[in-house]
Amino acid sequence: MSLQLGYPVPVGWSVDEGHKLHTEVQASSPGAIDAVVVVVVLVAIFLTLSWALFAFQRRQLVDSESIALKKLGELNEGFRASVARRPTLKRSFTISVNSKSRFVRFDLPKFMSGSILENEFWIASEVELRLTATKQFVAYRLDREAIEYPLLGSSSHPKLRQDRFVAVERRLFDRRKLKEPIPKARITSAVKYTSPKGKNSYSRSLVWNFDQLRHGLLDAQAVRASQSTAQALRKRERSLMTDRLRMTILRRDGSRCKMCGASAADGATLHIDHIIPVSLDGRTVAENLQTLCAACNMGKSNTFIG
Repeated sequence: MSLQLGYPVPVGWSVDEGHKLHTEVQASSPGAIDAVVVVVVLVAIFLTLSWALFAFQRRQLVDSESIALKKLGELNEGFRASVARRPTLKRSFTISVNSKSRFVRFDLPKFMSGSILENEFWIASEVELRLTATKQFVAYRLDREAIEYPLLGSSSHPKLRQDRFVAVERRLFDRRKLKEPIPKARITSAVKYTSPKGKNSYSRSLVWNFDQLRHGLLDAQAVRASQSTAQALRKRERSLMTDRLRMTILRRDGSRCKMCGASAADGATLHIDHIIPVSLDGRTVAENLQTLCAACNMGKSNTFIG
């Protein structure tokens, strides 16, 4: 007969002896498991360190013989500073208006363009720095490809199989490539309105990324240049209105207003008028000039009456 304690008790053993053996096995099991875990962890650490050491030595062998990696290192040193990534270009422009109607009608794109021009020097220089870096990266990439395709895989080491050497060389080459400096910007313009008693607040905003900022700056500069050019042309056309030209037009028109027929004898003050106004690109030439009295000239104002 045997006592069932998780295992059979041998013949001739007493119940007390079987119970003692069962207790000793239970007491020793946790310690044995812990020892096994420690051994497994140590073996794993040993294998990991061994593999890391092996991989490190393999990389050193590849580094020592790879012409492509040496050329890439030299190329990186020459371009590292010029293609370095720059922080996101940030600027915020905010205006508050004093009425809800002005808030609704407020032209945010126009406000953004004006704010950009007010900070033109700083923004233009920051944009140019980032554009220069992207242009430099194009040159870097071309030079890198001139190294990569003919030289990568052309080197070897006697202690490594060629396929292993090439695989390690390719991984190292890809890791050491300089990253493309993608320019980023976040330019914000906002308009705000708060009701007189402060119960209601409203806001609208416009956000430009780098490309929108770059094109927005160029557009604002172009508009300003065209306005300056137009003003210069108008000033030039007005300067061509000489006393001699005035007398020529007066004699041609019989010293009478071309609209109402009034003359100086009628008490009218005569003016020489641009038929197509200078503000509409009218020229100061005889064909575009006419005699008008002060009243008709005032009524015509800055318009073209065909």
